[in-house]
Amino acid sequence: MRTFRQRLTGHATRLLLVSFLAAPAAQATEPPATSQPLTQAQAETIFDYAYPLVVMKKSQDVMFTVPFRERSVPNHFIHFKRLAQPQNRAVVLGNRNTLYSVGWVDLSKGPVVFEIPDMGDRYYVMPLIDAWTNTFKSIGSRTTGQDAQKYFLVNQAWSGDVPEGYEKVVSPTNMVWITGRIQADSPQDAAAVGKLQDAYVLMTYAQAQGGDDPFADYVPAYEATKVGKPIPYSLRMPANAYFDGFLDVWADNASPADDADMVALLASIGMTPDADISFEDLDPQVQETLASGAAAKQAAYVKAFYEGTKQDGSWIFNVERMGTWGTDYGRRAYWAMWGLGANLVEDAVYAVSQLDADGEPLNGNSIYRLHFEADDLPPTSAFWSVTLYDQEGYLEANEHNRYSLGSQHKPVTNEEGSVDIVLSRAAPEDGANWVPTPKGNFKTLLRIYWPGDDVLGGDWTPPPLTRDTSS
Repeated sequence: MRTFRQRLTGHATRLLLVSFLAAPAAQATEPPATSQPLTQAQAETIFDYAYPLVVMKKSQDVMFTVPFRERSVPNHFIHFKRLAQPQNRAVVLGNRNTLYSVGWVDLSKGPVVFEIPDMGDRYYVMPLIDAWTNTFKSIGSRTTGQDAQKYFLVNQAWSGDVPEGYEKVVSPTNMVWITGRIQADSPQDAAAVGKLQDAYVLMTYAQAQGGDDPFADYVPAYEATKVGKPIPYSLRMPANAYFDGFLDVWADNASPADDADMVALLASIGMTPDADISFEDLDPQVQETLASGAAAKQAAYVKAFYEGTKQDGSWIFNVERMGTWGTDYGRRAYWAMWGLGANLVEDAVYAVSQLDADGEPLNGNSIYRLHFEADDLPPTSAFWSVTLYDQEGYLEANEHNRYSLGSQHKPVTNEEGSVDIVLSRAAPEDGANWVPTPKGNFKTLLRIYWPGDDVLGGDWTPPPLTRDTSS
């Protein structure tokens, strides 16, 4: 940190920084009378609209609090020095192929500096995600290369001069989630990645100049011990807590300009980001309809999450636009539930399955094979991997501490060059290409990093998971 300040001292006198200051709290206002009753369909859409802000806040606070990890505050990296473990519950579908460097940025008190060291030849990706789960900038091997880089993060209200050598990045919202992933091929390889993580820099510009951390006394709004797993928790929250949580985060994170119609609908029922209002202040009929819409959506998502009702083929394999959702609020909410912080498809694509080739749930009592022909392995400019999760999307501990297999592990090939990955409770006789399954129903996730054009163009799809009926 001292070295960083020395680099900036020469520029300090030439900088005129105007930090974004929070606007004075608005006076409480009476909700306006609605010209027409809120419909059930509108209430369900409002639930979807609010979902990203609610689950982002839950996930942030779980990461900030014990017992899941040491206490942390905004604008500091949380470096995960080990590949995802079964006890990690803050993020669904934790990654066993990369180490995470997660930064929850808060730009409400001024700019934040972000530096990346020279990454050598190691694949990495560092998406910047706003509060609405839109990826507004992707930094990484594919986009910005392997050389050292320096960024100056600001919100839309900030104006001033950027320090020499830094690239200004303007965020649409005060909340920014940096979901960094660095390739780590094994637990042993993680030690080398840890040295790269330690060279990352993330701090407020005020700190970089030698000032105090403006977030040193930050207190999370939600207790990690109460929330536990953010995704299942969000799908059983009562309507008042759900919408109060949305209103709190919305106050500091403006809606995108394209959301004007939704913002107008919310205003018509008394919900605005600048009003000191809670769910209980709304018209009773509005409260009832919102609660009904929330209950309907939560029930549908719980069913999809646990039973795979959204899966109508061998995989849920999405190569369409991800991370830049526009006004498709339902799709945005659905993918926030399935994989919060998903990458742009150009950086990584995910195929999720919880059903076998016959449409039956994947279950640890059976044996499955994932067969890739020699000329039909996942096309990639980086690497691919297969990871297994329990029914809720979390790793289930096994005595082998083995949860995934991918191209970076150099899987054993058959005589003709094809690859068979075996999913089962017990190891196959030869022990090759084996991933242990969870005990009950489970999910399989195929990740392809920096996918090839055949993937993005829809010309390649993953083969089905076939159940072995010979045993």
